[in-house]
Amino acid sequence: MINTRAFLALMSLAICSTATLAAQSLAKRHQLELRIGGWSQVTDSRTSVGIGGVTTSVGSNGFIGGFAYGHWLQENVAFRISVGLMSANMEVQASGLGVSTEFAGVLPVLFGMRYFFPVSSDERQFRPFAGLGVGMFVGGQESVRAGFTTSTTSRTETAVGGAPEAGIGILLGRSVLATVAFSYNLMFDFENPIGGSSNYSGPQMTLGLSYIF
Repeated sequence: MINTRAFLALMSLAICSTATLAAQSLAKRHQLELRIGGWSQVTDSRTSVGIGGVTTSVGSNGFIGGFAYGHWLQENVAFRISVGLMSANMEVQASGLGVSTEFAGVLPVLFGMRYFFPVSSDERQFRPFAGLGVGMFVGGQESVRAGFTTSTTSRTETAVGGAPEAGIGILLGRSVLATVAFSYNLMFDFENPIGGSSNYSGPQMTLGLSYIF
């Protein structure tokens, strides 16, 4: 009997906690989010032999990480600023004059909105959403040449782009939100290639964990 009462008490507490979680509002609250995931624009590995020597290119692993700030203007609409880092490419060139190594990455800086679809009061801990961000894709590349002397050069390129997205948020507590998001990066070409490519458009998936206050 005691075990049964304890079990019923725990179940009642869980139901009450769920109801409280489901009933809470996100309107006018703020969000700080960390994100990790992967994207599909990966340059194929390639090796070529020419007059200048041997060139070997190694594609990135498709990793993306970043952070975002959000503010719910109302219960179903949130404004967001996001910054990410897409690992791009590493290239090694060997010739009679020495070895040249290049590293590259792309930084999307996007401003956008998320719309959270209405759900029943019993399911408000699950928040499906769709969104759109627009801004700049900033590419950076650094080259190190080692031979008789060692020199380092770097350059950046910028291009306008955006990313439509869809996903779901799951409230894990009053101040914690986990998200799964699928998006597609769309950008104009860089004027000059970064990491062996002028365009890093393509799909990506990210997992996010947010602190809400």
